[in-house]
Amino acid sequence: MKIIHKILVGIDGSDSALNAVNYAIGLAKEMQAELEIIYVIRFSIGNVEKGILPVRIEEYEKERAIELVEKIKKQHPDIKISDIEPIGRPFEEINKAIDHWKPDLFIIGHHTSHFLEHLFIGSIEKKLLSNLKIPLLIVPENYKC
Repeated sequence: MKIIHKILVGIDGSDSALNAVNYAIGLAKEMQAELEIIYVIRFSIGNVEKGILPVRIEEYEKERAIELVEKIKKQHPDIKISDIEPIGRPFEEINKAIDHWKPDLFIIGHHTSHFLEHLFIGSIEKKLLSNLKIPLLIVPENYKC
């Protein structure tokens, strides 16, 4: 059995993602593992006609991501948490982070999605399940630590 030294946890600000962070923090403490949080800011198309530039939306999302990660760090001062906030496509950015940081486990929170969104867009969970190079742990949406 492989020992877990590094845990990467993906967040998006949702309740299920915060549950996943809390689970990952508990596991990292128990395993004495390093923890890194990734919050991928999706490319934005904005609305140029209304004066909303894509770069402004991405900057706003990055600020939100940093604030959220800082809040998590303050709530858990007893564990060292690294973080990255790349801009791009979630699946691609997660894989880049995995290639670069070499975690032993990736943790995300499960999201129940609307049928049409799931049908046409697909879920990040499905892509991760079929393409990840490391184990994936999905924390149920209603799981409470």
